Amino acid sequence: METTSSAGLFFSSAQPAAVGLPHLITALDAELIGKVAHLTKAKIGLWNVPAPFDEQDVFERAREAAPLSAWMLPANQAEILSFGAQVQEAIFGTKLMMVDADFDEATLARIAVTTGKRLETGAYVTPGFQDLPQLAELLELCGWTLIPVGPERSKGLFLTGRARADWIVKLEEWCEREGRNQGRARLENGRLVYVERSAPEKYRSNAVAHCIDGFLGDMEMYFGGADESILDAVGERIRARRQLQESIARSKQDQTQV
Repeated sequence: METTSSAGLFFSSAQPAAVGLPHLITALDAELIGKVAHLTKAKIGLWNVPAPFDEQDVFERAREAAPLSAWMLPANQAEILSFGAQVQEAIFGTKLMMVDADFDEATLARIAVTTGKRLETGAYVTPGFQDLPQLAELLELCGWTLIPVGPERSKGLFLTGRARADWIVKLEEWCEREGRNQGRARLENGRLVYVERSAPEKYRSNAVAHCIDGFLGDMEMYFGGADESILDAVGERIRARRQLQESIARSKQDQTQV
């Protein structure tokens, strides 16, 4: 099953370069990061975020600078692949992109630079790397990138250069086997939309059941369990989240028209 919605939750630009490149959007979690590492055979680094551990495995929470290659250190790789607290904090609090930690940092510093703009409201907005006009040029050099997108950075936008488009196909097949939704952004009649596809039902139902079991386990652990009375509360939170997402999408659409 496919659903079509505004892509305003993921992009600030009305016509981002990412749309014309091989790409896929799905949930951003440890499983996705691990699959990207497996596909690309790369040690993943966060650009431009200093790695928290140094060569002596000394942890420094507020490290101000470190080479991209420092992410290749075992302690930093463990933090990324486990989707640890430091990585989550960086993703939710910083505009970043995941790349091969062994890639040339000077090239990233030259190409992977976003430019902000002043809105009529006076606010200064810097777009994320998913709106980078030079994405095609960058991907021809580095091969791939994984960019956190969405209002809560809960989705991962995986992009490749043309020569690596087969990775998108393999990732799509993996998403289906894992029961995960996945989709792509595209232009329809000049409008940027997101087309999301559900996994085949036999895989999707297994994944949904697994998530529900995890939720019920948490409810039991923290609150002593849950019964049917929780259904009203769940419905209320679904409606509230939908309204918030629609509000954010409208706000981003307004920004592109400034």
